[in-house]
Amino acid sequence: MLLVVTTREHPYTHQWLRKEAGIDLLVATYDEVLRRTRPYQATHIFTDFERLPPWRLREAALLYRSIKAAGLSALNDPARAFGRFGLLRALHQAEINRFNAYRVDEIQAPRQWPVFLRLEGDHGSPVSGLLHNQADLDLAIESAIKNGAPVSALLVIEYAAEPVRPGLFRKLSVFRIGDRVLGYPCVHEDNWLVKYGKPGIATPDLYEEEYAFVETNSFGTALMPAFEIAGVEYGRMDFGIVEGRPQIYEINSNPHVELRPPASPEQRRNDSVALFSANYIDAMKAIDSIATPAWQLQRTAMVRSLQAAPSRAGRSARRAFCRLFG
Repeated sequence: MLLVVTTREHPYTHQWLRKEAGIDLLVATYDEVLRRTRPYQATHIFTDFERLPPWRLREAALLYRSIKAAGLSALNDPARAFGRFGLLRALHQAEINRFNAYRVDEIQAPRQWPVFLRLEGDHGSPVSGLLHNQADLDLAIESAIKNGAPVSALLVIEYAAEPVRPGLFRKLSVFRIGDRVLGYPCVHEDNWLVKYGKPGIATPDLYEEEYAFVETNSFGTALMPAFEIAGVEYGRMDFGIVEGRPQIYEINSNPHVELRPPASPEQRRNDSVALFSANYIDAMKAIDSIATPAWQLQRTAMVRSLQAAPSRAGRSARRAFCRLFG
């Protein structure tokens, strides 16, 4: 069985897979998992790190360690999770991304323009449009704060996009599931902010390119180092191609997985969706674990680790450990 652990507000991303895809999968919240007296006999997939407060994130990380010590499989170590800012800054420093990101409270001017504002931990639209100079940025920051955006969560992100055709932008995505990286169908928009896609805007040749991308996943090997930097073993990476190089925008640990969307009038798009769906199901079944947990395995080491953990998170994790190991 596979267990996807999410925040209370976001279980919908995977809930329907068990019924629709025939995957032995359960979705549970962090509250539910941390309350259990025994862990699920499942491969645990931890998600939604950017939506957890620090104390809860630490509880999740300690639970992850106790699950691994019990001999069960787990993906995505919560203690290694990057937020959006940390990921973008690390990818820039690794020279994977040419663009950089800044915290507003760093009081550091961007090195290239235009830029835009976004809230860390938010998967919705940016807080601003494109801003072309410092004066516009300052005004946008003040406007965002007046509208309730916390300055500690405001990010300035340098623009990095390139149309695939005049007036047409494309977002590419890949899923990492364990050791496999899968190409995902593309999203096309008629503006730089590509999120949900605009029906009927792509041409047949772009759908052929999309199918080839899903079939061969030509960027899979090149993108694995970015997943490793992020510490993500399960999730979806969104990126674009700028001057021939992938530029990574985010890695979502709890992506909305839609294997059977409404049929497209373009058959090649339907072929791409069907191919990704088959690849996704195969990869998920490959990480399914039926290992029997060794309840006493590394018990002494775990007790020492949890005894050394201070704070509310440590106390809660110690209680969870006692429930697990007795």
